Amino acid sequence: MEKTIKAKRSIKRYFIQQLTVGNVVAFVVFALFAFSMVYAIAWAFMASLKDHIEYTINKNNFFPENWRFGNYLEAFKLLNVRGNNVFNMLFNSIWLMLGQSLISMAVCCTTAYIMSKYDFVGKKVINFVIIASMMIPLYGSMASTMRLYMKTGMYNSPLILIASASGVGSMFLILRSYFNGVSWQYAEAAKIDGANDFTIYVRIMLPIAMPAIGSIMLVMLINAWNDYTTAIYYLPDYPTIASGLYLYKTIAGFNVNMPVYFAGVLMAAVPTFILFIVFQKQIMSSITTGGLKG
Repeated sequence: MEKTIKAKRSIKRYFIQQLTVGNVVAFVVFALFAFSMVYAIAWAFMASLKDHIEYTINKNNFFPENWRFGNYLEAFKLLNVRGNNVFNMLFNSIWLMLGQSLISMAVCCTTAYIMSKYDFVGKKVINFVIIASMMIPLYGSMASTMRLYMKTGMYNSPLILIASASGVGSMFLILRSYFNGVSWQYAEAAKIDGANDFTIYVRIMLPIAMPAIGSIMLVMLINAWNDYTTAIYYLPDYPTIASGLYLYKTIAGFNVNMPVYFAGVLMAAVPTFILFIVFQKQIMSSITTGGLKG
């Protein structure tokens, strides 16, 4: 009984200590932000269950008068872009997402490791070029990118996955910082046992960096799934589910069936929700820990 009372007093004392002005303000701000996100998703879900006429007339009503779950089946029929149905767009989303993420991760990780652990002539120049290329706005280089893709046969072709092998970007900076924190003593011990540079990288460094690689890979997958600009600009015959929804709404104009459109949007968001729910600890975990502890 005394232990229980002491525990309750300790908990009460802890919460009283946490009730500072800064903590209360932070809690209110984050609570409002979380509510705005949840409310937007809930509103879209309720809108997807309405009739088209009901949505048009009573758009501000939160709950539908008639719950039309059939809108989700209707989405598979109406969401057709350039002869591609929902299943074709899902297939395009999957191969583009996996291809972009895996190729980009492989090249980016290798580039970051080399730039972190090896000294060679021109290293500073290459590092400067990588940083400078990140400062060029996406839309500022679109014309030259389009011309490059058309000249090399990557435009409107799965060969566009080759463009993912750039090895630059914010992920490069994160991985390079991670490898900077990994002790080179692992490599020196492996070299004594006769391991070469490739073996050290594959058998030692990559396993150590797996927490960072896993977290970044999940972010890459989510970003690639939601990316609609690549398919719209460079893959007109291979619409993804993200670009397909955008094109469907644009082509339909004022005649778009918004409840069905919201149903398609929510179905397209399901994979990213699942990835985040299952791997939220990996996504939110720190990726700056080195290989040595203590």
